[in-house]
Amino acid sequence: MDNAQMNVVAKVLPETDAILCYFHIGKNVRVKCITDFRVKAKLKDVIVDEKEVKEAKEEKTSDVIDKIMSAWKYLVESPTEDSYASAIKRFKDICKPFPKFLTYVKTTILNTVKEKFVRAWTDKVLHLGCITTNIVESAHGKLKKY
Repeated sequence: MDNAQMNVVAKVLPETDAILCYFHIGKNVRVKCITDFRVKAKLKDVIVDEKEVKEAKEEKTSDVIDKIMSAWKYLVESPTEDSYASAIKRFKDICKPFPKFLTYVKTTILNTVKEKFVRAWTDKVLHLGCITTNIVESAHGKLKKY
């Protein structure tokens, strides 16, 4: 997410609804998740029961990351604002042992630009199914090679 580009689009094309690439946002979330997961979860500031802590320790790192990313995908693909509300609750519950990661996601992504990539909002805008920049990037790459 390039704030300078978003500001220019808002200024030059004020009537336009810009959509962000959910694929690249998801990649950023995954990288941050992996990075934060390498540091042990800090549970002293979070109220969790002993059973949750024991289960979290028994799970493999890759399984926990897959679980978090599955909840992220469910959140991003929420078709209505009501389903988004339940998806965000599920995401927060899964990420409870990782408050640093959860704070990052909430402050840098969900609280600022969710309307630009979450399906509940982007489906209100005509986008003709183009919700990632992959199509544009591959066409651009072929054009450059040509």
